[in-house]
Amino acid sequence: METEVTALRTKVAELEQRLSKDQRTLLTAEAQYRDQLTERNTLLLTIYQYMDKILGVDKTPKNGQAETKPFTNFSVFHDNLITRLKALSQIQLDFDKRTKEAESRYSDRLNDLKKQLETRWKQIDKFEASIKTIAEAKASWKKKLSIKEGEVEALKTTNSELQAAITSSRKPGQAESMEVRALTARAMNAERRVQNLQNQLLASEEKVTTINQKTTIADTKWEARVKEYETRLKLAEEKVKRERQGGKERALELETQAKSYQRQIEIAQKRIQQLNEIIDSTGVKTTPKASSPISK
Repeated sequence: METEVTALRTKVAELEQRLSKDQRTLLTAEAQYRDQLTERNTLLLTIYQYMDKILGVDKTPKNGQAETKPFTNFSVFHDNLITRLKALSQIQLDFDKRTKEAESRYSDRLNDLKKQLETRWKQIDKFEASIKTIAEAKASWKKKLSIKEGEVEALKTTNSELQAAITSSRKPGQAESMEVRALTARAMNAERRVQNLQNQLLASEEKVTTINQKTTIADTKWEARVKEYETRLKLAEEKVKRERQGGKERALELETQAKSYQRQIEIAQKRIQQLNEIIDSTGVKTTPKASSPISK
């Protein structure tokens, strides 16, 4: 009988030791659980507050007057955090939409400018063809002018010869012969032809001068318009490029932030799951006060 009592006492002592060990393990697990829970809640609250700064308080209505801290009311905090994540995602979608609209709008304007520039280039080609025709006409007039000048010089020479012949054929006190009259008529006709040719030369020179002036003015005008359209096209291309690059960078930044927040939430949920597994392995259930934040 004493042997059984001794054995029972030994067994009770062993059970008390095991119970004491289990209690110490449980206390350690609970302390670890509280530390990790505090760390998780602090992380989530930091994310929550940072998202408030990004979205703005007015843009993220709270759920009534409910507390939004994870330490006191995790379900409301969870709903508000999800609402902010959705709002951030919506901002990214809206920004992508506006970026595409701006890109489409400026692409249309750029295409219009390109079409206008192509039209202007066609007009310039036609104008260059006209200038080429005018240059050919100018060369032709110069050639004709040279020919007329040669004819004038020849007529002047003929006129001089006729004048000399008339002078030499005249005798003092005698009437003019028929030959002298004929030479005089020829000389007068030659002078008239010379005068007509000189008038034609002056008219040709004036016409060539007018053509040169018109060509110079038109060249200056078209060069200025071409430079203006090239400048406008270059500015439009640079503006579209800058806005497209800025939109891509902003969208990438928002997407990176959203992924970072989602990853941090997943890490926090994994820690909660690990804590639950540790608590389950000890065989002790958590109190209602501690289980409230874990349920999410």
